[in-house]
Amino acid sequence: MYSCIPQHLFLHLHLASSPNPKAFNSPLRNLRIRAVSTKENHIPAAPIFLPEGPWNQIPGGVTAAEGFKAAGMYGGLRAKGEKPDLALVTCDVDAVSAGSFTTNVVAAAPVLYCKRTLDISNTARAVLTNAGQANAATGKEGYQDMIECVESLAKLLKVKPEEVLIESTGVIGQRIKKGALLNSLPTLVNSLSSSVEGADSAAVAITTTDLVSKSVAIESLIGGTKVRVGGMAKGSGMIHPNMATMLGVITTDARLTSDVWRKMVQVAVNRSFNQITVDGDTSTNDTVIALASGLSGLGCISSLDSDEAIQLQACLDAVKLTLYHTTISSLFCHLIFSFFSFEQTNILMYLNSCSLAGSFTFLVKLANELL
Repeated sequence: MYSCIPQHLFLHLHLASSPNPKAFNSPLRNLRIRAVSTKENHIPAAPIFLPEGPWNQIPGGVTAAEGFKAAGMYGGLRAKGEKPDLALVTCDVDAVSAGSFTTNVVAAAPVLYCKRTLDISNTARAVLTNAGQANAATGKEGYQDMIECVESLAKLLKVKPEEVLIESTGVIGQRIKKGALLNSLPTLVNSLSSSVEGADSAAVAITTTDLVSKSVAIESLIGGTKVRVGGMAKGSGMIHPNMATMLGVITTDARLTSDVWRKMVQVAVNRSFNQITVDGDTSTNDTVIALASGLSGLGCISSLDSDEAIQLQACLDAVKLTLYHTTISSLFCHLIFSFFSFEQTNILMYLNSCSLAGSFTFLVKLANELL
């Protein structure tokens, strides 16, 4: 789909008025869209939506930060085709963990498991993601299938089961193809790599109906130390309200306390994923997992009010922006959230979720009226 876009295409969007000071704290007025290429032939990589700031885009996605590896492979979980359907992200050390999940009262087994695991542990070593079956509405059997997969992976990685988190996406009502997944785990673990290829293969493996894979990484100087933040995400339909069908993994080599990291991740998610809209539906599997290895050499961030925390929050916000689905509708949702008041944002978000009003031209005209 994006093969026709030149390799170095830049599109600048200019807004005539000043940003709303009560909205998302981003004084940046230009958004740069740059097409990127990928060696993965199953699905093209998404264009990069990266605001200008005190950071540089670097290769690597979830593997850019120190201490992280990733892999993606086809394990036979998809109903058809041979696109990769298993992704694994690991950390060499105990990474401070955080998560944000669906608010749907019907939560899938992986969501329930991750919530419980994060309640009892502040760290994690791995995030396993499968595509094909959502493992939602599958009862005790589906939950037990997932536990067996987690325990098997933990044994292969030589870590504790509670240090393994899991995400699932696919058909609701279908249990994980446990046999196929378990048989694939040894190969998946042996394929782990800190390379760009490792990150790219994982980003492709988590997609379902997505037209593109979404992966990005940036590097910034924080407190005199180079800190990296990277991530990957999937999400195509059912993305509003509250992240529906959004899966994501974010990694950083910053060092933080658990309390600060979890608050920062929640802020980043609220400013981004929860504002994306496609068709007004919700999901059972929304999950964003964030891991911080602490291997950058930066001193521990223990206060949200510190300069280091403010800078890192800005980096998180920059990364999550690039993980939006590459549609004008999704981009516009970020713009209206950044530049309009709470009341104006609610109006635009509602209209954007309505198919009859969901055209970019209509929304731009309405935005100009509000401005």
